[in-house]
Amino acid sequence: MFQKQYCLVNNNTIASDALAAYFYAFSSEEQLHQALAVRPSGVGCFVLGSGSNVVFASDVNALVLHNVIQGIDVVDRAEGVVWIQVAGGVLWHSLVLWSIERGYSGLENLSLIPGTVGAAPIQNIGAYGVELCDLFESLEAIEIETGQRISLNKQQCDFAYRHSIFKTPAYAGRWVVVSVTLRLRSSRDGNRFEFKTEYGEIEAELSRRSITRLTPELMSDVIICIRQRKLPDPNVLPNAGSFFKNPIVSVDECDRIKNKFPSLVYYPLEGGKCKLAAGWLIDQLNWKGKEVGGAKVHDQQALVLTNVGGGGKAVVDLSKRIQGDVMDAYGVFLEPEPLIFA
Repeated sequence: MFQKQYCLVNNNTIASDALAAYFYAFSSEEQLHQALAVRPSGVGCFVLGSGSNVVFASDVNALVLHNVIQGIDVVDRAEGVVWIQVAGGVLWHSLVLWSIERGYSGLENLSLIPGTVGAAPIQNIGAYGVELCDLFESLEAIEIETGQRISLNKQQCDFAYRHSIFKTPAYAGRWVVVSVTLRLRSSRDGNRFEFKTEYGEIEAELSRRSITRLTPELMSDVIICIRQRKLPDPNVLPNAGSFFKNPIVSVDECDRIKNKFPSLVYYPLEGGKCKLAAGWLIDQLNWKGKEVGGAKVHDQQALVLTNVGGGGKAVVDLSKRIQGDVMDAYGVFLEPEPLIFA
């Protein structure tokens, strides 16, 4: 059943109280098709997972389709490898825990990332040296206007840093991802697994715990510990996680900034590019802990913008001020990571 003038405050982690003209939660592909068939004439659609990567700065004059399809199935196996198909409405972290419980490896570094599986390929989520595309096999999606089903493989998804084909004009907002197939490593012998531990925070945590032999469970626990230390719980302090992408610039551009700011934090990439640490850029401009109009930069992490009473619009307004200061100081544009509905 469609719900009219539905308050979205509990459906987005920034806790914006924006209203959806229509709201429909679907738990199967059949329900999705039914909703599309009878939606009000002339009303557009907006697909919503757990709302962890969207900021509602205004009401949504559309039908909000909330994906809650559940299910995780093993669809194939080979020596040391397992393929799993996961429904789009499954919460990402619950998938990580499910895989670890069964002795599968690959998702540990992506522990505690908020959101649903259906949203993961759109953003090509990533953390601590691992991206979704590293594990991705294929996805199934339904076109909103026609009900057509498509299957896309890794190459067709055109993955890049926080990017996929679903962020291009031809695909953006047109499809509902109903399932994702991932390729994981299968073994209960921790020595057979390889783990991404190159990040300084991971190495420091491993050293602090005197861990010399890793397992998927331990690796996940390390990542959870780091994330909880750095990022506020949206159930306690409304936020959308890291608000800005780390900007990617040319080596020459990186050198120009470094000459002016010798302590610049950056990471060399292939192809003559460098990734700048957006949090460092913001922190150096003394934004950490500042509150403006009901939104605040988190006290411990400059990349996190929180709603402290002003709602989504206040968060977006604060982000624009930060963007302006970063552009003035470094000549670099900070691109927001969440989708902004203005």
